[in-house]
Amino acid sequence: MGIGSETIDLLIDLRLTGYMHRRMPVVEIGAQQLATSFVEASARLRRIGEIFGVKGPLSVSKHVSGPIVHGDLEHLETTAPPAREFWNWLGFRYAAIDIDGSPGSLPLDLNFDDVPAEMRGRFGLVTNFGTTEHVANQINAFKIIHDLTAPGGLMIHEVPAQGMLNHGLINYNFKFFWMLARSNGYAFLHGNFSVGHTSYALPENIQEFVNDKHLGDSEEANSVQYRTVDAGILVVMVKSFDIPFVPPIDVPTGTKTDIEALQKRYWTVFDPDPFAGVQAHDPVRRSEPARRRAQ
Repeated sequence: MGIGSETIDLLIDLRLTGYMHRRMPVVEIGAQQLATSFVEASARLRRIGEIFGVKGPLSVSKHVSGPIVHGDLEHLETTAPPAREFWNWLGFRYAAIDIDGSPGSLPLDLNFDDVPAEMRGRFGLVTNFGTTEHVANQINAFKIIHDLTAPGGLMIHEVPAQGMLNHGLINYNFKFFWMLARSNGYAFLHGNFSVGHTSYALPENIQEFVNDKHLGDSEEANSVQYRTVDAGILVVMVKSFDIPFVPPIDVPTGTKTDIEALQKRYWTVFDPDPFAGVQAHDPVRRSEPARRRAQ
């Protein structure tokens, strides 16, 4: 998924509250493109340019809107401008994790690869604008994000929650991110659940598959009139503790186990007070007078 206009509002809020500053290193999980709504949000782009102290407008290549895949989801053409032009315009040091060979990208396989030692803990902002839903190995994908993020750095996740039935491999729920944060001591700065405005029937390929693979003589599969609406989850988290990545596990905090391997693997979950002796890293915020000047 590309970056839409609502992201501009989020970045403005993060800037005005002191959580973002120019020249902080940013890495995208998946080199993104700018959606039509983003490019056409001229007033908001002027505003974010002002508060980041940028002189001159964002100049990107002409953008032709792509077709609507379903609901409100636009298919971005290859000619849609790359997001790196936006980040560079704001003054960020930019990188991306992608295998498409785009400029500034590091070719890591999110299913299997590790973050190179020289890039661990380097980035003050890591963005996941609709990439990890395309990855089968969720543990490794979120470990890569964890390892890239500097202590006190920000992680932005904007991912599908429902609908988008031919878009990726999975959809997310808030519980996943709550458990992810619990395992690693992340602090939440922001959360939102957004819902599209257009409902639609099951895609034709899904209807054909269900009808073809339906057992027995029942006509139930043909008669279901199901409609869905696309929805997404947005969370912003802080990497508060500089610890090795711990995968989320769906058990109550403080659960007891005699299995030593599990105790070590999920130590932050099985220990009822795991971070008592671990140094906390607050997000780097500018002074209050500096934030007032930005406003």
